[in-house]
Amino acid sequence: MDHSRSIHGALIAVFVAACILGAGCISQPDGSGAPDETPAPTGEYTFNETDNNADVTLPAGSKITISLAENPTTGYEWNITSSRGLQYVSDVFIPPDTGLVGAGGMHTWQYITPESGTAEFSAIYWRPWAGVTGDETAFKVTFTIK
Repeated sequence: MDHSRSIHGALIAVFVAACILGAGCISQPDGSGAPDETPAPTGEYTFNETDNNADVTLPAGSKITISLAENPTTGYEWNITSSRGLQYVSDVFIPPDTGLVGAGGMHTWQYITPESGTAEFSAIYWRPWAGVTGDETAFKVTFTIK
C-alpha cells in the first residue's frame, strides 16, 4: 500500500511540476489581432489564471490545457462552461504535493479544437450551496479557431 502511494505521489509531483513549468506558456502569432491574422501552428497550448479574459487565435486540431488553482477542502470549486467548438477530453484535480491539511491543488481541463469557428471557456469559483452572489472569481478565454 505504501509503495503504491509513493508511486502515486511521485506521478502527481511530476505532473504538477510540468503544469507549473508550462503555465502561461502560450504561443500566439505576432500581429494586431486583425481577423485575417494567421493562427499559430497546430500544437498544444496551456492557459492559467494569467490568461483571464484573453482572446486567442488557434488552428483547428489544437490541444488546449486550462489549469486553475482550486481548494475543494474549503468548499470552493470551479463551475465551468465550455461552448461548442471545444471538444472535451478530460479533467482532473491534482492535490497539493504537501502533507498540509486544507492545502489547495490544481484543477486541469483538456480540450481539442476540432474545427474552425469560435469557442469560449468560462468558469466561476464558488461554493455551490451558497449560490451565485456576484463576488465570485471569474475566468474566461475566448478562442478563434481557424
